[in-house]
Amino acid sequence: MIVAIACGRNWPIHHLDVKSAFLNGPLDEEVYVTQPPSFKIKGKESMVYRLHKALYGLKQAPRAWNKRIDSFLVQKNFVKCKSEYGVYVKKGIEGNQLLICLYVDDLIVTGSDVNEIEAFKTQMMNEFEMSDLGNLTYFLGMEFTEVAEGLVMHQKKYASDILKRFNMMNCNISSSPTETNVKLMMNEKEEPLDPTLFKQIV
Repeated sequence: MIVAIACGRNWPIHHLDVKSAFLNGPLDEEVYVTQPPSFKIKGKESMVYRLHKALYGLKQAPRAWNKRIDSFLVQKNFVKCKSEYGVYVKKGIEGNQLLICLYVDDLIVTGSDVNEIEAFKTQMMNEFEMSDLGNLTYFLGMEFTEVAEGLVMHQKKYASDILKRFNMMNCNISSSPTETNVKLMMNEKEEPLDPTLFKQIV
């Protein structure tokens, strides 16, 4: 349940969130939308609007945002990792490095120089509407806790939520959650089980 990560370099890790990632991203193709209810122009109800920038819910919005943030990072001398497209690296003076991990509208920022990290955060906030969430504590269902040896990554809350949801908080610990010597057979009398719910339980 708990995995420990030893951070040898002991770099600070910050978490940034873009508030309007899917808004106002420039579109490379022509996109038209119908007039919204209660805002239709009288006598021109059949006319449509052409979008010049992305809106929430538009399938082109994630691509437009990714292209915008990618061009911004490249402009700031970041190099995209060839094996992981969501990771960007910038090498500074005196061997300093700045590392960015991008996941949709969340950014994890770390590096060997605190001043360079703060300078990058300022650049991002000048360019985008962002929230500085401070030191990394939670990301993609993972929790992070700083310890003397480095950083501990765990899913304690996630595991607890799963146990609470399926009323298993007081269950006994078992290395294998199955009974021994049980023969499984098809039961055609019961209603089919929801496959999504079954996978969540497992």
